[in-house]
Amino acid sequence: MPRVLCKPCLEMSPPLSSPVDLLTDSLSDAPLSADQRDVWRGLCEELVLARVRIQELETRLKIMERSKPDDETPGASLLTRPDFNREVARLLALDERYGNTSSVLYFDIENLQAVKDRHGAALAQAALQAVGEALLTHVRRSDVVGQLAPDEFGVLLPRCDNPNAWLKGEAIASLLHVTLAKVWGPGLEPVISYGAYTFADKEDVAQGLKNAGAALTRLGKG
Repeated sequence: MPRVLCKPCLEMSPPLSSPVDLLTDSLSDAPLSADQRDVWRGLCEELVLARVRIQELETRLKIMERSKPDDETPGASLLTRPDFNREVARLLALDERYGNTSSVLYFDIENLQAVKDRHGAALAQAALQAVGEALLTHVRRSDVVGQLAPDEFGVLLPRCDNPNAWLKGEAIASLLHVTLAKVWGPGLEPVISYGAYTFADKEDVAQGLKNAGAALTRLGKG
């Protein structure tokens, strides 16, 4: 008869955060055949991937909660810089483990502060809201979008190489230029810089953003 654990027993059970380690520690001397060990190891790997997917969904839920219509804070629908850095670091760790490649995009609205100083905070806030909505509606569900500073934004593109990252960066920069031009109206041309960088092994997000920022291309008159 299969063993049924009561609720207190379940609460006392050790967490399954490292199932492969549990296999090594608890079943190293178990009388399992080679086929049985392969099956169990496969199940453990599937559990790890399932937990990773759960974390990804939790991040997407966090983004959706921040994009509720009653949230009046400009850019609040985007991840903050600390949240963005943590999520990117987690995904880069997965890339290193599974041999994937990810790229990061960096966007800077260069004349946002000048528009705010000359035409008021309301116009700058409207611009940030429009930029946030444009970014979130024109990226893949697997991408990570964050507001790194009042006029700076980052997008992580999982499983994206450098040429495709630059193409995506140019497309998004053009979209943001059109979006801001509509918000600001005639006479105020947006000046947007964008850059792309593809992570190599064991690089952190801060260095990647720095490298993307060092390779900026300007869209608009400066």
